[in-house]
Amino acid sequence: MSPFQEHRPEAAPAFEREPSTVARLRDLHTEPCVRAALKLHQYLMTAHWNGYGVVGPDSGVRFNRRIGRFIKSYLRFLPWRDSYYYLQAQGYWSLANWSLFQHTGDAGYREIALRCSEQMLDEQRKDGAWVYPNPEWKDRVATAECTWASLGLLATYRYTADERFLSSVLRWHHYLLNEVGFERSGDELAVNYFAKTRMARVPNNSAFVLRFLAELADVTGEKAYMRECAGMLAFMRRAQKPNGEFPYMVEGSIAGGRCWEHFQCYQYNAFQCLDLMRYYKITGNSAVRPVLEDCLGFLRTGIAEDGHMFYDCRNRSRQVIYHAAVTGAAFAIAGRLGFYGYETLCDRVFSYLLLRQRPDGSFPYSQGDYYFLHDARSYPRNLSMILFHLVSENACTP
Repeated sequence: MSPFQEHRPEAAPAFEREPSTVARLRDLHTEPCVRAALKLHQYLMTAHWNGYGVVGPDSGVRFNRRIGRFIKSYLRFLPWRDSYYYLQAQGYWSLANWSLFQHTGDAGYREIALRCSEQMLDEQRKDGAWVYPNPEWKDRVATAECTWASLGLLATYRYTADERFLSSVLRWHHYLLNEVGFERSGDELAVNYFAKTRMARVPNNSAFVLRFLAELADVTGEKAYMRECAGMLAFMRRAQKPNGEFPYMVEGSIAGGRCWEHFQCYQYNAFQCLDLMRYYKITGNSAVRPVLEDCLGFLRTGIAEDGHMFYDCRNRSRQVIYHAAVTGAAFAIAGRLGFYGYETLCDRVFSYLLLRQRPDGSFPYSQGDYYFLHDARSYPRNLSMILFHLVSENACTP
C-alpha cells in the first residue's frame, strides 16, 4: 500500500520548547509570525503529515475550483475521497522544515524534511518527471509541480550533500529542457506550462524556472545551467506592463493561443516578485532591480484597507487567505534588498493573515467567493505555502 493511501500522523517536534525556539528564529520580522508558524506546523503534522508527505484535499482545477470545492466545504462532515499528494506541497513543506531546522537547530525538522525528500525520490519517474496528482489533469506533467519538488530537493542537497537528491534534480532538469521545452520569440524564452504542450506564455512559470536554474547553478557551481536565463529574463521584462503588472498569460506564436490577462493578479505577481528576488540575490544581476521595483509598485495597489489582497484587478470581493502570506513575504524581503517604503504595508498584510488563523493553527482557504460563498477546508498545499512564507523568506539557504 502506498503511504499516501492512508493517514498516519506522527508526533511533531518538541513544541513545548517554543519560547527558546522563538528566540532563535533570528531572521523573521515579527514574533507573532513565529508563533503562528509553529502553531500551523503543528496543525499540519496532526492533520496532513502521514510520515512521508503532507496529503489532503486541494482547491483543484476546472470544475472543482469553480464549484466543487464549495459543495465539499459546506458538507465537510461527508467522507470526500479527494486526498492528493501534490509535489508542490512537498517542495514548500521541505523548504519550510529546512528553514525551521536552520533557525532552531531542532533535529525533528531535519527528519521531517529528509523523510519528505526521500519519498519524492521514490515518486519520481525514471524519465525525471512526476505525475500530476489531480485526475482532472490526468497524465499531464506540469512544470510547476516538478520544479517545486526540485526546489525542495535542492534544499535537501544543500543541507545533506547527498548526491541522490542532486541526481533527482538533474533528471528533472534534463526532462525540463528536452520534454517541457521553451517557446522562443526573438531573444525571448518562455517555458511551457506542460510537457509536450504549447500554449500562450505564462510569466509565472518562467519566473520560478528562472529561480530554479539560478539555484541549480549556485549549488553546483556550474554556470552553464543558467544558459536559458537571459532569454526568460528578456521575456519577463517585456511582458511586464507599464504599471508593473505581469499579465497571467502572454499570447505566443502558436495560432489560436489564448491570452488571459487577469487571473489572481496580485498573488501571481507576488510569487513572481519573490522568485525574481531570489534570482537577484543569487546572481546580483542588476537588470532585475527595475523589474522588481515596478512589480512591488503594482503589488501595493492591490491591498484592501483591512489588509487582504484583492483577488485580481477586476474582483475585490473574493479573499484567498494564502495570497496575503506570499505578498507579505515579498514586502518583508523588499527592505532587505534596498526597496524601502513597504514596512507598513507588510505589517498590514501580515496582521490580516494572522487574524484569520483558527484556534487549531490552520487557515481557511477563502471567503467572499461569488460575493457570498466561502471555502473553509484545509488544503495542505496552500497551508505549506503559508508556513514557508512565515518562516523563511530567503528560500532556505544555509
